[in-house]
Amino acid sequence: SLRVAITDYLGRSRAVHCSADQVIIINGSQQALDLIARLTINPDDWVALEDPGYLGARHCFASQGAKLQAVPVDAEGLDVDALKQFHQSFRLLYVTPSHQFPTGATLSLSRRLALLQWAQQTGTLILEDDYDSEYRYGDRPMPALQGLDRNNTVVYMGTFSKVLFPSLRIGYLVVPTEWISVVSRAKWLCDRQSPTLEQYALTDYITEGHFERHIRRMRHIYDQRRQVLVNSLNNYFGSRVTILGENAGIHLMAKIETTFPDQVVIQRAANSNVGLMSAQGYYLTHAKMGEFIFGYAQLDQMHIEQGIQKLSQVLKE
Repeated sequence: SLRVAITDYLGRSRAVHCSADQVIIINGSQQALDLIARLTINPDDWVALEDPGYLGARHCFASQGAKLQAVPVDAEGLDVDALKQFHQSFRLLYVTPSHQFPTGATLSLSRRLALLQWAQQTGTLILEDDYDSEYRYGDRPMPALQGLDRNNTVVYMGTFSKVLFPSLRIGYLVVPTEWISVVSRAKWLCDRQSPTLEQYALTDYITEGHFERHIRRMRHIYDQRRQVLVNSLNNYFGSRVTILGENAGIHLMAKIETTFPDQVVIQRAANSNVGLMSAQGYYLTHAKMGEFIFGYAQLDQMHIEQGIQKLSQVLKE
């Protein structure tokens, strides 16, 4: 079955410890967020999340009436020491430790262990979103938080939409054993089950080895595009650019020194057929200026370099 295939794959690639019974098939990561939010959050419960962070998670928790506490992020990911300074009783902590969205930071091993200890001491559930950990360049992916957890404080979520194609709405939750029944019933109440034909096809795709060959092939392609993007940013902006999170994922964030407001930068870039996003909207508290998100999965190397060259030109005008 697909759950068995996912269990074997996660054990090999992410050091996730689970049985097939603990794997719940869902329709992409957004349904995973929705299910966990509905099952855990009551109005006025406190939820901690990364700042900046994923808007889909923020809106999902807020829709359940949660109070949101922003936790700062630095080069080592979520700042656990800052988290410990808050005195609220948190129901849930949402975190993207393998490739923080949008900064690209990887949560260090020392912080992972500290975060698990904090969760055990405070009784907080950790929701680990491992949305694109397959794409890490230069070294092996760090083990998932779930694989380090010994106290059933982590619910792990992943998706195939990001690593295969967006229209394949299949993802998964890995839940503690005592959660299996309640999450399975909640999934059944939402939409009975995920489409079976796609599940059968994906099962064969994984068990026959095609999925991991696809990951290896795409990792090589994305790594080449990433290097072109990083080199282009450095070549055309020099000391005016600081690149964040360049060693993983299929996007990176860069801080560009410019006198123009973010929306002016975006508009000028768009006028030259260059698309980029400001990171300001991903902050829950004090948004920073001059931080932009560059996606490179759908562009070839020539268009990446041309785009950065055009961007540098419009910011000189």
